[in-house]
Amino acid sequence: MSQNTIHKIAVKKRTETGKNENNRLRSSGMIPVNIIGAGVATSGAVNEKELEKMVHSGIRQSTLIELDVEGQGQQKVFVKEIQRFPEIDRIRHVDFYKVVPGKKIITKIGIETTGVAKGSKTGGQFEHIIHEIRVKTIPEDLLENLTIDVTDLDVGDSIKISQLKVPASWEILINGDPIVTSVNKTKALLAAERAEAKGAAPDDAKAKKGKK
Repeated sequence: MSQNTIHKIAVKKRTETGKNENNRLRSSGMIPVNIIGAGVATSGAVNEKELEKMVHSGIRQSTLIELDVEGQGQQKVFVKEIQRFPEIDRIRHVDFYKVVPGKKIITKIGIETTGVAKGSKTGGQFEHIIHEIRVKTIPEDLLENLTIDVTDLDVGDSIKISQLKVPASWEILINGDPIVTSVNKTKALLAAERAEAKGAAPDDAKAKKGKK
């Protein structure tokens, strides 16, 4: 498992809104943001360079962010939506969703693997099938991603959703019990097994004939 790293950024409150004000903010190196949730909405602005740095660090929907809001102190949030100008790939606006401690939320958690599957060293083909899951849990138990060790997976082995080691509060929102990772026989391995079986067949027949 990978613990949720808390990213921090300062938010300057703003009372004026609208297209002209937003354009003025962007021209001064600030990006307009909204903080919503818990029945309260706050308009603010953050430093564009700091925001881009945070976004490019690889934040996800499940990444916990700590905002230092002018006049309100620290608030923990998640990114709800990032809007960009498509023609210049510049952030246009960001919506943050405020965290309520103990209240369950639904978010997406990435699945990563570590190690080299044992079966892939003996002719098997390692497959990572599910890379992301939807989870319902409390914010305190969130992870940026879930890491599973595949070192002991041999040919024919697999890891299913039900076998994942996750916090007790997690409810994984998925149908059935699909396979997350597996090591399957390659065509070359199957062909070698068939050839070996055919080669052994005549010897077996001779052995049986000699016993009569």
